[in-house]
Amino acid sequence: MILLALGSNLDGAFGTPYQSISRALDELAASGIEIQITSRLYRTRAHGGHPQPDFLNAIATVHTPLPAYTLLAILKRIEAQAGRRESTRAHRWIPRPLDLDIVSYKGLIYNWKMNQPLEGRRVVLPHPRAHERAFVLRPLSEVAPFWHHPVFGLTAPEFLKRPTVRQTGEILSVGEFLR
Repeated sequence: MILLALGSNLDGAFGTPYQSISRALDELAASGIEIQITSRLYRTRAHGGHPQPDFLNAIATVHTPLPAYTLLAILKRIEAQAGRRESTRAHRWIPRPLDLDIVSYKGLIYNWKMNQPLEGRRVVLPHPRAHERAFVLRPLSEVAPFWHHPVFGLTAPEFLKRPTVRQTGEILSVGEFLR
């Protein structure tokens, strides 16, 4: 199973945050990536201490024969097309027109080390902080409730029971399904 996280909290070249996430799915499909299941859209409070608009977040399960590093390159290309600038990658938790991440790629564990800086590591699997974020875990629970984290062995619903997780990216509302 391949799980992708999609998020946006700024208007960009693809339009509003809703339009950006929807268009990102279209761009993925146009790149030969099969969109299997998408979650509903979750409006979440931005975290990290920077005043900014709320985010829209979603999770998609996809299928592709492409290796993870090629999939990541496609995600970064789509982000750039949507208006995300490379200079913003150095700053976590800032507003962005589109954020696409590989949460998990077929259970693969690659370059994954707790509490180690990510610099110099292009592909890190599973996503190094997804298990700490309610804005990833809530929609993930919807599309893949029985998926187990490759490192910790817990499901998204099990992670959500942890108090520290509930406090990250507070869920403000749940919207419609994307597809």
